[in-house]
Amino acid sequence: MKYALNIAIILILAPAAIAQKTILWKVTDTINSKTSFIVGTFHQFGNSFVDSIPEIKEALLNSELAVFESVDHIEHTRQMINKREPSPEIEKRLKKKDLEKLKAIAENWNVDIYKLKPVEIRWKLQQEFQKVRCETTKPTDEFDHFDTYLQTIAEKNNIEILGLETDSAQLSLIEKENKEPDWKKERKNISAWIHQMTTDKPNRNNCDLADRYRRLDLAYEFEKECEADILIFQRNNEWMNSIPNLVSSKNTFIAVGYFHLRRKCGILEQLKEKGFKIEAVKIKPVVDSGYKK
Repeated sequence: MKYALNIAIILILAPAAIAQKTILWKVTDTINSKTSFIVGTFHQFGNSFVDSIPEIKEALLNSELAVFESVDHIEHTRQMINKREPSPEIEKRLKKKDLEKLKAIAENWNVDIYKLKPVEIRWKLQQEFQKVRCETTKPTDEFDHFDTYLQTIAEKNNIEILGLETDSAQLSLIEKENKEPDWKKERKNISAWIHQMTTDKPNRNNCDLADRYRRLDLAYEFEKECEADILIFQRNNEWMNSIPNLVSSKNTFIAVGYFHLRRKCGILEQLKEKGFKIEAVKIKPVVDSGYKK
């Protein structure tokens, strides 16, 4: 009897486990006969990874509308930052060796590090670590940003695009989430990430999420509550003011960070609560993505 019970439990749990081994979800409005798709992105993965999952591009090309966190082009954001007045604070707060290393790391950032706020420098270093040390992009990639690549595909195929917010709003929210940290609060964090970018033995634990995302080994934890933070909880709720209407009126493709799909406050669960049918899209295993496992 115990053996039979264990088999029953496995059979019950297995579909849920299989269903979550994906980053692409189908959203159906059965009343208005609209079929939409939501992909949970990892922003720092390059175009070769996206191309390794053809179901994503297929879903995008079959859509009437493509929705992203922001549709501001990166050049617009760079110009916005470079218009700021430079601050000499970075020279006072960072050790000379760290500053020289940071300048080398930021050589291709196309923004003046003297015009970046401390939290922005830390975020840029974290992003660079993912791309370089965790190898979320390949040297042959033309695009080093998951969402930007998809947006370019939509534009080239004359698919209408829409942004849920602006880049300037995102930068403001990052500051608020981190309680507008100054150099005193961020100096050690920045120094630690500079070390991770330049050491011969970086901490691979910092690549854990990237590695799991690459394997589609993701936990959506739909049964769990969310923390009342700004970057996930608040933005999800704000986005949900418009997303239900979008997927009811057009066959829509939505690309937002994977964390926005998790837990009860996630977009998927909120849409489900509103009566939409949510299904995981089965993704064919990638034979050789060219990435380290």
